[in-house]
Amino acid sequence: MPSLLVIDDHTCGSRTLVRTLRSVGYTVEVALDEQEAVDLFRLCAADAVIMDCHPEAGRRLIAPILRRIGPDTPIIMVSGFCGLPCNRLRDADACLQKGNVTALLETLRVMLCSRGYGLHRSVAA
Repeated sequence: MPSLLVIDDHTCGSRTLVRTLRSVGYTVEVALDEQEAVDLFRLCAADAVIMDCHPEAGRRLIAPILRRIGPDTPIIMVSGFCGLPCNRLRDADACLQKGNVTALLETLRVMLCSRGYGLHRSVAA
C-alpha cells in the first residue's frame, strides 16, 4: 500500500485521520510543523501528502516547497475553513472539507492510480 505524509499541527484531529488511513492499509508518517514536514518528505518519499490548510497569512506556505522536492507527488489539502485564499491552494491537487473521510479516501485512490500516468494534476482540477 502507498505511503502518506500527513501534516497537521493539531494532534487530536490528525490522530483520528491517521488511524483511519492505517486501518485501510496506508503507511502513514505524521509531521506536526513545516520543518518536520519538509524533513520527513525528503526522508520517506511519500506517495501522497495530506495537509491541513489554514487561511492565516502568517503561516509559511509549505506546499510550494513540497512541490519542488516532489513535483509528481499529489498534495491534498484539507480544511475546516471556507474561502481559502488562492495562494494557499495553487500547489494543491485537491482541497477537501476536513472530516469528509469518504471523499478523502476516494480522492487518494484516484490520484494514486492516475499518478503513474502523469494525470493526477489534471484529474483533480
